[in-house]
Amino acid sequence: MSLLEVEGLRFKYADQELYNQVSFRILPREHIVLVGDNGAGKSTFMNLICHNLIPDAGTIRWFPQIRYGYLDQHLKVQTDVSIYDYLTEVFSDLFALERKMNDLYQQLSTCPESETDRILSQAQSISEALEKKNFYRFQSTIGNMIHGLGIDQYGLDTHLKFLSGGQRAKVYLAKLLLEEPDVLLMDEPTNFLDIQHIEWLAKYLKGFPKAFVVISHDENFLKAVGEVVYDLSNKELTRYKMNYEMFLKEKSLRQEQYEQAYERQQKWVKKTETFIQKNIVRATTTKQAQSRRKLLEKTKLLEKPAHHVPMHLHFPFSKELGTHVLTLDHLSVGYGTKVVLEDLNFSLDHNQKVVILGHNGIGKTTIVKTITDQLPLISGNYRWSPSADINCFMQEETYDTYTTPIAYLRRYYPLKTDGELRSVLSTVGLKNEAVMKPLSQLSGGQQTKVRLALMSMKKSNVLILDEPTNHLDIFSKEELWESIREFPGCVILVTHEKDFYEDLVDIVLEFKS
Repeated sequence: MSLLEVEGLRFKYADQELYNQVSFRILPREHIVLVGDNGAGKSTFMNLICHNLIPDAGTIRWFPQIRYGYLDQHLKVQTDVSIYDYLTEVFSDLFALERKMNDLYQQLSTCPESETDRILSQAQSISEALEKKNFYRFQSTIGNMIHGLGIDQYGLDTHLKFLSGGQRAKVYLAKLLLEEPDVLLMDEPTNFLDIQHIEWLAKYLKGFPKAFVVISHDENFLKAVGEVVYDLSNKELTRYKMNYEMFLKEKSLRQEQYEQAYERQQKWVKKTETFIQKNIVRATTTKQAQSRRKLLEKTKLLEKPAHHVPMHLHFPFSKELGTHVLTLDHLSVGYGTKVVLEDLNFSLDHNQKVVILGHNGIGKTTIVKTITDQLPLISGNYRWSPSADINCFMQEETYDTYTTPIAYLRRYYPLKTDGELRSVLSTVGLKNEAVMKPLSQLSGGQQTKVRLALMSMKKSNVLILDEPTNHLDIFSKEELWESIREFPGCVILVTHEKDFYEDLVDIVLEFKS
């Protein structure tokens, strides 16, 4: 029996059709990964099956009593609550039962003797129900979750509003896992996780006794958790009952077959249209032409094969740097009076590339914000070479609801024409209607590409990139990697993806608590 069935789904943003009557299903205990290029419509599909969007056609049917939980890559929740209170909301119904049980036991001291057996039976029944739901182990359950995801380092009394975006994302994920819905729906759950926490999540999901659907661009994670793959390409959803590694081989074969089928169909369509045009007005052949026209109208035409649109990303170089590019001299960084990292001493020299590692919340982004004058330092000092031209990509950025990619670039380059800005965006693979959509309607990967496009417009000799691979598909990551490798200046990189920084940097700076 299916938990969810989707049939004949169609949906479009503006004039762009995302799905061509696609079908989808979730079976009990299925571990599904949903893959596809940036902008293919994966996150939109998740929002459709969660009823956050209304489809243009087709049906989305959850079976009765099925509970699902959704982790959105842009999730927003109440933040004026402590981590502990937020997580224990999961057990609010059980706390209420416990209070009722305690009230019943309290009544035993004052109730008539004739009521004792009834009240005691009720209380014991509630106690057994709590035991069955592992209520008395909830502290251990929460402890395992927060330790596995590294949340225990933040302090459970800390309010969500004082956490970074990445730290909050981990707390949201922990709550979703604690809720244990029948179906977990997760959009990019690894984006803000460190390597050891990704490994913990992969192990947890591997043993998860229920169903899940996960979107991720982390190949190692997909290989670890995927048992069924749904591939979204050519506006179709194709189901592969196999793990991710087998899928990659099978997809290559099917893609080749699809392209051959498309070419054959296009030749048949062209031949049929030519026959119709030549014969529709002839009395002797008009019936044949009409018959073929009906056949053509009933034929489901294959979409033109969608290939990855490459990023031709280039970071223009300004001028050569001196020997010492950046010096940290007993630098302490933090927020207000709160010190996050202290007494940092480091020297970045001519054309070196460095990666900064450490668990979320340890202060990687705080360092970046401090040395780019977005945060005041607490003590010590840092010095840039006078010849340093800095080009920076920050981990998080908010957008006005209606800002388009062209409007976003024009904010920084007001004299550029639409044509010039379209040309810049096309170098990162954004073309046609995508450049005129509000950024809020673009996928996370497309938003990242818009910001990378902005960086490609500035000459610099120092690149600072804070988690630039979040949301990018596999091919785009490879193209970004090559662009960084080719850059002749200095690079300061923050990333949790070992596969990305290996063979790219000269220096590894790892901070540990």
